[in-house]
Amino acid sequence: MAIVKATIFFEKRFWVGTFERTDKEGYSVARHIFGAEPSDHEIHEFVLNHYQELKFGELKEVNIQIQRMNPKRIQREIRREMEKIKETTKPSKMAQDYIREEIEKNKKQKKILSSVENQNVKDEQFAIKQQKRKEKHRGH
Repeated sequence: MAIVKATIFFEKRFWVGTFERTDKEGYSVARHIFGAEPSDHEIHEFVLNHYQELKFGELKEVNIQIQRMNPKRIQREIRREMEKIKETTKPSKMAQDYIREEIEKNKKQKKILSSVENQNVKDEQFAIKQQKRKEKHRGH
């Protein structure tokens, strides 16, 4: 059983949604940019139709015990969470840290790949230059 928490907030020029998923395997976050302010109906439709398309990051281990709870207690906790969210329309610190770590990790990977590609291009150019040099001095 997975627990999913969605937070929709205004960031700079766009409305952004963070989807935090917690289950037995761990904790992960996905981010989706809505653009214009989405209505409740649009958010509900997005979750029903496009939730599978969200790209969650790597699972991060979190020690959370998922246990059966009374449905009324769950409703009360959801209502309390909603009241907290109305006060602070920002995602949790844990989600922000997770997203920041994912961005940094992707930057490092991209930097490594681009440096390898640049080195390959330089090696090719050097090989072409050497080949041209050999062709010029042939037969002299």
